[in-house]
Amino acid sequence: MKTLLSGVGAVILFFAAMAFAYALWMELAELATELLPYICEGFGVLAYFALRVLLAILGRNFDFLETFCHELNHTVFAVLSFHKVESFFAHADDGGQVTFSGGTNPMISLAPYSFPLFAFVTALFTQILIPEAKMVAQGLVGFFLAFHLISVFKEARPIQTDLKEFGYFFSYAAILCANLFFVPGIAKFAVGGFSAAFDWCKLGAKVAWNWGVALWSVI
Repeated sequence: MKTLLSGVGAVILFFAAMAFAYALWMELAELATELLPYICEGFGVLAYFALRVLLAILGRNFDFLETFCHELNHTVFAVLSFHKVESFFAHADDGGQVTFSGGTNPMISLAPYSFPLFAFVTALFTQILIPEAKMVAQGLVGFFLAFHLISVFKEARPIQTDLKEFGYFFSYAAILCANLFFVPGIAKFAVGGFSAAFDWCKLGAKVAWNWGVALWSVI
């Protein structure tokens, strides 16, 4: 039964991911003429890659920050799932681990690969800062979105026990869907506030609904 449910869930999540991917494609087509609001986030993305290159030249890396963010995501979503966190450990070379009371769930296990935590927190500050400081915060949002995506590409490998917990098909479908939902949503939220983020949700939901109706009519 668990395998059946995870399979059905994976199909639904993959369908939703494709709908949001198409919505993103439509948004990018319009964005070509409206790049200015996102210029600070764009500079933040460039700053991330420039810093990554600089650190590589100096023989340094983002390993500790990536590990810390990974374990912090587990911790935050464990707390949101009403679990008591018992220990937290993060090390650049030795990896990290979080222990908490009770069993895990997909939200906890897949959080590091699915939710840009640092970018989200920074985006919240864009809503209360003065315009000059808001531009800096938007740049940091772009920086942390790039940080998150690169971390996902590095970490979301089959050897990860987090992905084995609920099956690879479900896990990768959930990760794909979450990133296609959250990354553009947070980028829009940092620039246009709640209304822009809500419009993004509505656009993806509309595409999924239209596809669902069309598919149902064929069946």
